[in-house]
Amino acid sequence: MSRNRTRHRRGLSTASGTIAALLLTACSANTPAASTPTVHQSPGSAPAGFTVYDTTFYANLNLEQAGAVKADIIYGSAVATLAGQPSPGGPYGGPKTELALPPKDAYEQLVHQHLSTPGPLVLDYETLYLTGTPDEAQRHFQKLTTLLQWTHEAAPGKQIGFWGLLNNTQPTYYPLARKLAEHEDAFFPDLYTFNPDRSSWQKRIDHDLAAAQQINPKVPVYPFLWPQYPEHTPNAGQYLSADLWSYELSACAKAVKGVAIWGGSTRGNSDQTWVDTLKQFTAR
Repeated sequence: MSRNRTRHRRGLSTASGTIAALLLTACSANTPAASTPTVHQSPGSAPAGFTVYDTTFYANLNLEQAGAVKADIIYGSAVATLAGQPSPGGPYGGPKTELALPPKDAYEQLVHQHLSTPGPLVLDYETLYLTGTPDEAQRHFQKLTTLLQWTHEAAPGKQIGFWGLLNNTQPTYYPLARKLAEHEDAFFPDLYTFNPDRSSWQKRIDHDLAAAQQINPKVPVYPFLWPQYPEHTPNAGQYLSADLWSYELSACAKAVKGVAIWGGSTRGNSDQTWVDTLKQFTAR
């Protein structure tokens, strides 16, 4: 084969490759790009010893199947009823005014009605937070001390703590909180989500953990999470996105020994995503 003919064929080959490349580029430009599937942030797995407590009341939903442990709550409304005090907040609320002390025997019977679950017993007495004037805070402290003592007497060996008290105590009254914490088995701050901003939620958990360290670092913290936005927020009733829910579970797994989940409806749960995310999280 002569050198000139070889050069000619090489030229044709190069030209053909160039044309093919141009045609391929043109075709690619006119071909719609494949849609990118939505990928949700994985919450990973809960570390060993991390516990998820279930205090929800969604109809036909059992979070034990998602690895949660049943726990129970005594609401202020039930205590107010025993004390003959109006409680327009419904069964999951409480009185609008300061909770009155009921008869001790009636209260202990109420406690006995809430001992069927293996998890903690949470006391939700929101009108007795350590806030307000010094006289009010002292009065609240005395009532909380009495109710906590009665609860321990009626439920010896049960893990008991107050819902929301940790993050609703004015720093001025931390000395009172320290005395009370000597008889609390756990702190249960509410960490419900008010908006999709992760940073604002993160600041709240950081604040709660800092408060717990100042009050009693030996008491474990179990934040309450809610897979929906609370009422009186722009997204009230909507379920959290899978990414946000995953973020909150993962953040708690890094900072505390467990969480409690609250929420519910007689209509049941209408979003399976958060349950599936929880199952993935609790899978070991």
